[in-house]
Amino acid sequence: MLRTPLSDLLAIDVPVFAAPMGFISGPELAAAVSNAGGFGIISFSGNPPPVLREEIGRLRSLTDKPFGVGVLLGGPHLPFPIEAIIDVCLEERVSVLLTFWGDPTPFVAPAHAAGVKVIDQVGSVADAQRAARAHWR
Repeated sequence: MLRTPLSDLLAIDVPVFAAPMGFISGPELAAAVSNAGGFGIISFSGNPPPVLREEIGRLRSLTDKPFGVGVLLGGPHLPFPIEAIIDVCLEERVSVLLTFWGDPTPFVAPAHAAGVKVIDQVGSVADAQRAARAHWR
């Protein structure tokens, strides 16, 4: 079995992640990956906060293993603030908040205070540098 420091940090058996692919990667897929020893991640899928909370509850009913939620910080225009989605993730104390397409800086300290790890998916060197700065403030 392949163990890495990342495996230890996330309390998983193998460093395998399920990508948060919109409506494709729901609670069932994330739970299957987590139950197999990897790290399952659901997407918030543009759902409003109450629906995301239900999806997290559904995922919790399918696994007792760590999992995360992927959130697009920019991109689609939503009828609610993205901060409301972040709040649900922190209130539900998901293991990992995975962010993409935006600046994670405002969310890192509150996530860490809630015991939630933050992973920022990056698409460029500039994004990687910004993510590194966000985590070391």
